[in-house]
Amino acid sequence: MDGIERTLMEMKLGAGAHGEQFAAYDAWAEGIPAADRYLVGPNADPIPDGPSTWSRRLTFGGLLGGWNSSSDDLARLLAVRAHQQLVELEAEATGPADQASITLSDALRLRRLARLTQAAAPEGTVFNLRQRSQMGAPNICAWRETEDGYVVAEIQRLQPRRGTDSPFEIRIMVQTPEATSAANGSLADRHQKWLARNSFVQHAGPSVQALVMDPEDDGFKKKPGAKGHPQYYGYEGGGHGSSVVLQDTVDLNDMVTAFSALLEYLATYPKQ
Repeated sequence: MDGIERTLMEMKLGAGAHGEQFAAYDAWAEGIPAADRYLVGPNADPIPDGPSTWSRRLTFGGLLGGWNSSSDDLARLLAVRAHQQLVELEAEATGPADQASITLSDALRLRRLARLTQAAAPEGTVFNLRQRSQMGAPNICAWRETEDGYVVAEIQRLQPRRGTDSPFEIRIMVQTPEATSAANGSLADRHQKWLARNSFVQHAGPSVQALVMDPEDDGFKKKPGAKGHPQYYGYEGGGHGSSVVLQDTVDLNDMVTAFSALLEYLATYPKQ
């Protein structure tokens, strides 16, 4: 109104773009051409169901590059510092996830994994992007409804205090509508062979076998000298099944490969 050029920015870290917000963004930008509205990210990857009213041509590098050519000394300094931080975070969120990974990079990693795997998941797969396990670690969960309850795929960050060098674990679980440990354990007993880690790995093939620790093991809990049915990985009142621990060298693309294969495997769940 007063002829002064202005810019409105909202920065989000560790949170995905979703449709309810785009209406608010459109209201803020009413009258501004789509070419001058930017959803800025580390890359120009398309956003599933993303709005056509916003441009994806500008990346973090491009945005900060503009600041770096500013005549203002502080703007140039901030651009350099911000670019360094974003490059490090992007490398952390997409490369191998060692125990030094920070909470934010783990959250970003699983957000991107969820977006990539959800887009190609078999029909009938439901995602929960809650981001946290019961232990507070980053977590993504997906499931399919079955004749006797649900079959669940979960990927989560392991806690360093568990004494493993493998940061991420996948779980294959079943859950009954009653959601009690007794009922879930009984259902897991019935489908023990299908739930086993080695059954999944054999079905997924060599591309996944190379990403998994102990791919020939069944993935159930063991106690020295114990007899009878195995103990299952799972939660009180939650699913029961096996653990698939990923190699510590896997990067984001490897995680997408393994989790996508598991989502395909869920669709092979045996009928009653």
